[in-house]
Amino acid sequence: MSPVPFAIYMDVLIIRLKESGYGCQLQSVGLYFDCLLYADDIMLLSHSLGAMRYMLMIYDDFADKYGVKFNSNKSVAMRIGHSITNV
Repeated sequence: MSPVPFAIYMDVLIIRLKESGYGCQLQSVGLYFDCLLYADDIMLLSHSLGAMRYMLMIYDDFADKYGVKFNSNKSVAMRIGHSITNV
C-alpha cells in the first residue's frame, strides 16, 4: 500500500487511540503522545502497563475490523522507569 492511502487508513486507529486518553501526557509542555507511525511501523506509548493493555485491545479491535495483520515476531516492549514491585 502506498504511503498516502496507508496514512488515511491508519487515521481511524490514531483517532481511536487518542480518544482513549491512555497515551503519555507531558504536562509541563502540554503535549500528548499515544502512537508514532513511520512507514509501516507503529509505536504505542502509554503511561502504565494497564494503559498499554487497553491500547493493544483497541489495536486488536481495529485489526479485526479492517483486516490488518501485525507480525508479533517483530514486536518489542520496552519499559522505562522504576518497577513498583519486586519480582
